[in-house]
Amino acid sequence: MRQQQHATAPIQRPGFAERHRAARDAALTSQRGRLVEAMVESVDRKGYPATTLTDIVARARVSRSTFYDHFANKEECFAEAAHTGVDIMTSRIVEELAQLPPETDAVAKVESIVVTFCRTVAAEPDFARLVLVESFNVNQAAVGYRDLAVDRFAQLYQQFYDQARIADPTLPELSDDLIALIPDAIGERTRRVIISDGPASVPRLAPLFVQFVVSALGLHTM
Repeated sequence: MRQQQHATAPIQRPGFAERHRAARDAALTSQRGRLVEAMVESVDRKGYPATTLTDIVARARVSRSTFYDHFANKEECFAEAAHTGVDIMTSRIVEELAQLPPETDAVAKVESIVVTFCRTVAAEPDFARLVLVESFNVNQAAVGYRDLAVDRFAQLYQQFYDQARIADPTLPELSDDLIALIPDAIGERTRRVIISDGPASVPRLAPLFVQFVVSALGLHTM
């Protein structure tokens, strides 16, 4: 049984950044949020090793004592910034999926996830660089938040593949470990492109990533 023809709405809908800007602003308006944003901006500009506590408090326009009211050290502030970046990415993917019709097939849902991921990297380049590149220069807590995002993607792919197998019983059963390789591969290629060409170049990879996911899962397209 073939899957229904998948929609391209996630690629065509305009105003992506504008639709989601309010969510970022709401997360960063508090004093703690300003410190997180200051960390993100400074790391984007200077890299994590060169970012100092002076940079962070100056950008956030708070005192050092206020910083220590919220974070024990620079590493803890970075980990919170990585957590925030993962939450921004996850919430945007969930919101975009929610706009799809209930009868949307697995291929279109995969497309929505991949396109939203790529467009969020471009729309939030500082957070994208922090989570996907700089986190490996810090500590295990920061890397853990990056891995959390990868695991969430794997869970979504597993969910949609299970739905596709209900519609098409000829699809083989795939292990969780095999499906987990998909977001790992996409994340690594995205990291390399961010370093070599910048976050703005990531959306052009969306069609390739969609093709990769669909092929890896053996989904049928029309």
